[in-house]
Amino acid sequence: MSEQRVSALLSRAVNPSALNVIGPLTSPRSWGVYEVSPASPSATRRFRNGNHPVRQRELEREFKGAVRQVALFTSKSLAEELSGLLNAAR
Repeated sequence: MSEQRVSALLSRAVNPSALNVIGPLTSPRSWGVYEVSPASPSATRRFRNGNHPVRQRELEREFKGAVRQVALFTSKSLAEELSGLLNAAR
């Protein structure tokens, strides 16, 4: 894993307070990267991404709340890249 690339991506993350929750989504649209507890036996990947906050709620239901938000982005591709790098480092 390129620690420099991970750091660069994390520096582009947005503060959750900069997002307005409107119904089940945020404005502007956002995508999150989430860490699933490694103790979860059904987890095939430790880091997941998806539309925030919908994906976070789905993961919390699936993994009984053993989910930690790593970062939020206004770009889907940045969230996908970060979760891919973090999973590759496992």
